[in-house]
Amino acid sequence: MDDDQEGARQRDRRGDGGGRGGGRGDRGDGNRRVRRGDLNRGRGRDDRQARAPRPWRTRLGFKRLNELQHKEPSDILITIAHSDSGLQEGLNDATLSNDFISLFLRCIAKACRCQSSPAKVIQLLTCILNSTFINCTLPTFMSRMILEKSPVRQLEFRAPLHDTIFIMSEIARRSPSSITSVFGVMGVMQSVLNTLRATTDIIEDDLWKDFNECCMLRDHMLAEAQVKSRKREQTSSRHDDDKPPDNFREISVFPEKSDVQNEEGPFLRRNKIKGGFQNLDHYLDVQFRLLREDFVGPLRDGINGYIAAVQTGKSKRSQEMRVYYDVQVICPIGASNGLCHRISFDVSRMQRVNWESSKRLIFGSLVCFSSDNFRTLLFATVAERDPKKLKEGILDVKFEGVSNRTVNLHFNKKYVMAETVAYFEAYRHVLKGLQKIDEGDLPFEKYIIKCNTKMQAPLYLRQNDRLTLDMRPLVDEGFIISSVRQHELRNLNKEFSERAAVAKSVEVNGVWPSAELLHLDQSQYKAVKRALTSEFVLTQGPPGTGKTYIGLKIVKALLHNHSIWNTNPDTHQEDHRPMLVVCYTNHALDQFIEGICDFFKGSILRVGGRSTSEAMKKYNLNSMRSRIRELREVPDEIHRGRMNARNQMKDLQHEINRISSSLEIASREVLNEDVLESFMGRFYADISETRAAYFDDGFQTQQRKTRAAILDWLNIDTLTIGEEEQNLDLREGLDAAAEVPNQDHAQFHAGDAQQPEHQDDPNDEDDELVDVLDEVDAMVAQREIDEYLDDGYDVEMEKAEVVMLKMQLSKNSVALNVTNLEEKDTNHDDGWQMTKKQKKALKRRLRRELGSEDRMDEAEIERIYDVWELSQKDKWRLYRYWVNKFSEKMRDKIRLTVREYQSICDQHQEVLMQEDKGIIRKATVVGMTTTGAAKYQAVLQEIGPRVIVVEEAAEVLEAHVITTLSRDCQHLILIGDHKQLRPNPTVYKLAKEYNLDLSLFERMIKNDIDLDCLELQHRMRPEISKIMTLIYPELKDHDIVRTYDNIKGTATNAFFINHSFREQEDVDLKSHSNIHEAKYIAGLCKYFLLQGYEPDQITILTLYSGQLFTIRKEMPKQIFSGVRITVVDNFQGEENDIVLLSLVRSNSDGKIGFLKIDNRVCVALSRAKKGMFVIGNMDIMAQGSRLWKHIVSHAQKERMIGEGLKLICQNHPEDGGMIARVSEDFQKAPEGGCMKPCQFRLECGHTCSMVCHVLDQKHEKIQCRKRCERIICDNKHKCNKLCYQKCGECHVLVQKKIPQCGHKQDIPCHIDPAYFRCKERCSKILLCGHRCAETCGEDHTTKCQEYVQKIWPSCRHVGMVKCFQKDITKCVEGCQDVLECDHLCAGSCGSCSHGRLHKACTKQCGRTLICGHLCTDRCSRCPPCVKRCENRCIHSRCNNRCGEPCVPCNEPCEWTCKHFTCTKLCCEPCERPRCNKSCKNKLKCGHKCIGMCGEKCPSLCRVCNRDIVTEIFFGDEDEPDARFIQLEDCGHVIEVNAMDTYMDQDSSDEISEIIFKGCPKCKTPIRKNLRYGNAIKQTLHNIEQVKRKLLGDEQRIKDLLEETPYEIEQLEERDKILLMKRFEEILQEKDISSRHRIKPHSVMKLSEETLLTVKNQATFLERIKEMKKKNRAVVVSSESNDIFEEAKEHLEQLRLWILNPRSYFTQQESLDVTDEICRLRDLRNFLLYKTQVSNRKMILDGDLVRRMRVAEVMLTDGKKFTEEKQKKVKRTLQMLKDVVPGTGLGISEEERIQIIQAMGMGNGHWFKCPNGHVYAIGDCGGATIEGRCPECNATIGGSRHTLRSDNALAPEMDGAAVPAWPTALVHNIENFHIN
Repeated sequence: MDDDQEGARQRDRRGDGGGRGGGRGDRGDGNRRVRRGDLNRGRGRDDRQARAPRPWRTRLGFKRLNELQHKEPSDILITIAHSDSGLQEGLNDATLSNDFISLFLRCIAKACRCQSSPAKVIQLLTCILNSTFINCTLPTFMSRMILEKSPVRQLEFRAPLHDTIFIMSEIARRSPSSITSVFGVMGVMQSVLNTLRATTDIIEDDLWKDFNECCMLRDHMLAEAQVKSRKREQTSSRHDDDKPPDNFREISVFPEKSDVQNEEGPFLRRNKIKGGFQNLDHYLDVQFRLLREDFVGPLRDGINGYIAAVQTGKSKRSQEMRVYYDVQVICPIGASNGLCHRISFDVSRMQRVNWESSKRLIFGSLVCFSSDNFRTLLFATVAERDPKKLKEGILDVKFEGVSNRTVNLHFNKKYVMAETVAYFEAYRHVLKGLQKIDEGDLPFEKYIIKCNTKMQAPLYLRQNDRLTLDMRPLVDEGFIISSVRQHELRNLNKEFSERAAVAKSVEVNGVWPSAELLHLDQSQYKAVKRALTSEFVLTQGPPGTGKTYIGLKIVKALLHNHSIWNTNPDTHQEDHRPMLVVCYTNHALDQFIEGICDFFKGSILRVGGRSTSEAMKKYNLNSMRSRIRELREVPDEIHRGRMNARNQMKDLQHEINRISSSLEIASREVLNEDVLESFMGRFYADISETRAAYFDDGFQTQQRKTRAAILDWLNIDTLTIGEEEQNLDLREGLDAAAEVPNQDHAQFHAGDAQQPEHQDDPNDEDDELVDVLDEVDAMVAQREIDEYLDDGYDVEMEKAEVVMLKMQLSKNSVALNVTNLEEKDTNHDDGWQMTKKQKKALKRRLRRELGSEDRMDEAEIERIYDVWELSQKDKWRLYRYWVNKFSEKMRDKIRLTVREYQSICDQHQEVLMQEDKGIIRKATVVGMTTTGAAKYQAVLQEIGPRVIVVEEAAEVLEAHVITTLSRDCQHLILIGDHKQLRPNPTVYKLAKEYNLDLSLFERMIKNDIDLDCLELQHRMRPEISKIMTLIYPELKDHDIVRTYDNIKGTATNAFFINHSFREQEDVDLKSHSNIHEAKYIAGLCKYFLLQGYEPDQITILTLYSGQLFTIRKEMPKQIFSGVRITVVDNFQGEENDIVLLSLVRSNSDGKIGFLKIDNRVCVALSRAKKGMFVIGNMDIMAQGSRLWKHIVSHAQKERMIGEGLKLICQNHPEDGGMIARVSEDFQKAPEGGCMKPCQFRLECGHTCSMVCHVLDQKHEKIQCRKRCERIICDNKHKCNKLCYQKCGECHVLVQKKIPQCGHKQDIPCHIDPAYFRCKERCSKILLCGHRCAETCGEDHTTKCQEYVQKIWPSCRHVGMVKCFQKDITKCVEGCQDVLECDHLCAGSCGSCSHGRLHKACTKQCGRTLICGHLCTDRCSRCPPCVKRCENRCIHSRCNNRCGEPCVPCNEPCEWTCKHFTCTKLCCEPCERPRCNKSCKNKLKCGHKCIGMCGEKCPSLCRVCNRDIVTEIFFGDEDEPDARFIQLEDCGHVIEVNAMDTYMDQDSSDEISEIIFKGCPKCKTPIRKNLRYGNAIKQTLHNIEQVKRKLLGDEQRIKDLLEETPYEIEQLEERDKILLMKRFEEILQEKDISSRHRIKPHSVMKLSEETLLTVKNQATFLERIKEMKKKNRAVVVSSESNDIFEEAKEHLEQLRLWILNPRSYFTQQESLDVTDEICRLRDLRNFLLYKTQVSNRKMILDGDLVRRMRVAEVMLTDGKKFTEEKQKKVKRTLQMLKDVVPGTGLGISEEERIQIIQAMGMGNGHWFKCPNGHVYAIGDCGGATIEGRCPECNATIGGSRHTLRSDNALAPEMDGAAVPAWPTALVHNIENFHIN
């Protein structure tokens, strides 16, 4: 060993610590569990020391590298490729020894062979290229090889040379752009190899061959790069004169792989400014390719920039594209507009992004997904943007392109997502429209393509020379056009004025009415005339000249002359086509349509983005759809198609969203173990039932008992998150970052990774700030046009249903809600107390764990013995395996549904498009935004509008205009101003170099097409309009603008405030702001409000979104509500009285950005009517733009510029005012005036205490805030309020006497004591004898709360009850009866009905069941066990409850080896013997297995684990040839011979206990082992037999299932409902949906005893029903009536007691219910006998009378009817039966009841003859005839409804006291029994 090597190793030993317990990478014993207490030791150092990085040699020392070189490539890569590994510092270390260098090369080369993580390999190579290793250390190392003389040492050079060549080749392959970085080292290597080859034998042929191949690869890559460079240089020039390489109609509208990866650049030709195009194809080709490149270009540049950043490792900020990492597709979403997908992405480094205002991921933006560094691409558009969800990294997208249905999305794969701001939807339709235009389809080719300047009249005018125009509506401005139908226009002549007659028939080329008559100035007159007589019209309207006004005049004239351009020239019949009005913005469209509505009451339709106008709602497409559906005007075929598709969609959508909600929860939250049970297999029981052994520390809390066990298993315990854990979390985060392709490129977009974590919610104060309309709001509003929403779809309800479904799923299935972890009181049930910082740290960690792709495989899982002993990392890997299985199963459920749903959605939208086409065709005026026109482009081509008016035409891309034109268009009117805003392409280069920002409007002007420019402006006061003359020299002022009042409070009406305060840059918004200007603008705005201006008179403009939100922060809503704040682009076409403009830009570079564009400056400076105040750095403006130079010069000349604005106090103008240079200066006019006191004398006599104020100078609203001194009552009390407040009543407390009670109370002075409620305690004594508890003035107590003693008469017990409850409370004395189970009854005397109906015994059973579990039921018969069955085999586990029979496993038996194989099924006894041969396998450690052939290899080794293996238990363990078997259930390793003997021995008892044999060491039941399978199966067979016996006879169960429902049906209705519900619940508990369709295997899940219980309940209730029926026919004497009524109440109580839910009747319950029925039956019979004795006035002997008294007491004392009592009562009843006939009628009681029921007559119809024979009178019951008694022939009956005097009523028959016919009582009263 040389000195260098020895020295290096000595240094490593000192630095590396021997690798024992060093860093995270080297943990020593991997099985040792680190306690938290160990982590906390050694605290006390200051934070800087604690956080200081360790030297790289302690992290990646010699020993560590030596260990790594023997590991797998992926393991090496993961270890060294992250930034904290120490690799970068090691490679930059100039003191490395030769051995160290060789180890580095070995590890790096091996790591580069990893195929599964290409991005990490690139990251590793980037690390090497960015170090000094490649060009300094390595060349020096190879130079030393030439000097080495030792042959042995020379041989050691082969490996590092091989490794170096391989690394160089990988650099050439993976990072071609970095090839020049390795030229130096390869040159040195070539020299070294040549020398060594000449002087030694160590350079073998294969090494030399590898080096030559590496050189060839280097040269090839270099040549390819040079070719690409030359191609780029060549393609940078334009192809204006070249022919296109392909047909643009065949190019895919959607981006393709070639578009993004094309290094040669696209074929593009400039949009021609001057001159015409060659032909239609040339024109369309130019427009198509430029427009397509406008959205493809940013994507290509961004992706290429991203790839370059990845390859070079250099951070690059992209202006074209944003990149998002760790993107995963979670689940499909069934949305109303089609199939979308929910994705998640990493937002941990985007905490400062304000999603509400950010332009990121807005609706319609195009996003591109890739999982392989953008070699393959998936495209989607943003479908729904919810800022709250975006904060959590959740977004809904819609995958686009031809692969929409066939794309196989990888839900388990992580993607990188690239975003461009291009709104693809508009591009798509316009590009498709361009491709569909064929020869002859485009109207006005002679102007648009050939630029012919000779203008013609519209075709509809040329076809009939005699046509004239009716211009009367322009003369009579108030005229309303109510219809355009020809037959309705004939009677309109009388509606016009006489002066309009001259304009009735205007010849197109003849004399026109004067401009004054048409209410136009001369320039407007010329424009209107040309617009109505030329087919291709250009009208320019400078600011304020009335573009919209002129447009409305033209439309009004055209609508009134509708028949001219809507008549077929051949048939002369009406050919209805709508007029199409196109506007660029929603606001302009609303304004224009509202203007049309003022004069036209016909059919108007609006198709555009979200409208803020209430007036427009009824014209929106959605409203029109609803209206025609209500009127049933939709064609039948469309209606049917829509309804069918909608209904199918809703069904499929519900199914998709239900499963998708589960998938989202599974990916975002921690699931409860119960949800994953079927995927966890044997681990479910281990986790859910074993955690007590790991957490039983003597302080088991309720929270730990109730929360999910999986949280304990995963160690999610936030109580102990300390600083070390957070540091650990950070390091783990760096490890995880290595999984992302080159984490350094996280800085690629806007430096997200460098942004500090944002602690506070940036929107906490949003509600308190004034509202603004920013670019994002405008862009989204512009993009979201009227969707194809069906009236059956309530989008908000649809979202609410999904949220509710997710909440319900979350409630039942989530163990930890990670999403809501940071919310207040989240997870409070778990008892966690966390700081906000801890919650964020935990949330980040959990998000990383849940999103990781690292999962266990089946082989790893099979090797797990104790799931609790896994490392934290492996626990998460296992958890993710379970979740993945769960998710796969969920996705499989809806795989076909998703495809079907997309197909149905397409059908639905096609039907809706046809419906919309019908609506559009029927409208007279159709207004569309350019986006709406693009979407309905195909429909417009079919409808073919003849007249098209384009407002804001100078702002619209040319392609958007021409795709709205159809071959039927005969009249095109373009209104705009090319000197204001121009089209705004996404790619700046296309605008400047290819003229894409040239609108059709401007191009026509530049080609000398006739133009009318309006000249008279009606908006700006002269001071402002003079500035506009710098842009519009011909612009003139209307007289009205000279009548404006001067702006109050300032010395000038327009002013430029010059300053030099620096701007700030907003990286995320790619915008700028200026705090000084924001504060100044806010101060100035408040100043104007204090001058008396209304908020809606003031608008604040800026050119930057960043400044928009900076201004907003300075403007609380309380003060500035109503002031409009917006960017200039959103205020085009609008105006206001006062405009405050912030220019923002102020920097040392002299850059002025947007302000260099004259068009934007023109818009910004032309919005104000009366006052304009601009703040900015005017010096920079003048230097950066020629226009600004002229503006500043003009302002200086007019004295309109300065460092501050001069403010003039309106109350004290003579003071000269003050200059406001900074925002603080406005505080010198706090109320809009000056600092002088007001001193105005108010009406109250006080002086106004305010400072000088402008508002309310007459002091009509001023509130005097001095103390009021007025006397307000007779007691001379003074008012204590402020002067402006009403004095009101006197509230001074005065002692007064209450007249009602005489008490004295302190009462407010103004209150009459007669109306005051006395607060003294009431002294009244209640009726119960207690004192009233209320105050004197309140109502007396109604429910006395005093406790009193009560004696219950029925039981004579004494107890304390509340006074008001003493008459209703049951006896509270303890029952204390000994039940049949020998336990004391736990009920009370009252609850047990005085011992008659006992409360069920509450003692726990505790007996051991056949399954081994303890019975958890109350004492008595043990029901079947309800715990989860623990029986399992090698294939699966039983999913039934423990007490139910197990389903036999019918898989083939797995017990096989090379000597024996079992051919039986798993559930059958094995036919093969045990194999006693030794296992020949080798363990991981390399030693021989100690197990048996065919059995699972034990995890212990005889050599490595000698102490454990040879520990004596049975006796032969230390024998050298001892063999062992490992029990799967507990993991113990047992000597096999002893174990065989143990398992084979039978119990010595004659009747052996049925129980699984347990592990000899831990007694864990052995349930899963192939070797002892037969013993296990025999025990299972015995247990199954016992289970079946306990459950009952199968046939008897089937009989009960048939009989029980029938018996229930016979009960009373209320009993039938309750008992049938209970019966069905029993079936549902066993997953039986209907008793009529019970599968055979489900029958044996039912318990005979449970069903029998229901049947018994039905039987008891049937008996009670019969008893009630008999009771209704019973008549007892009056003295027995109370007893009989009480007996009825007891019968009802018994009914309710029987209906109580129960699994079975205990012995005590069965006895009680039988005894009670017996008592009530005997009591009824006893009372019948007693009544008969009374009625017959019988005299009984003394013994029977005594017996009757005793029996009555036994039956009515309320106590239990014991067997002894029953015997005595029975004896007495028998004696009575012998003495007293049951009824006195010669028939039994039962016969009497049957006769009454058979006759069906009410009471009072039964009478008896003079001899006592009974007969009945029907009908009314009155006697009308006489007859003869059939028994004795005596006369019976009577006449005139009067009974004979010798006949009488027979109450003994029906218990009637009076006859049914009441008049019989008057004449025969002595014959009736009245008690």
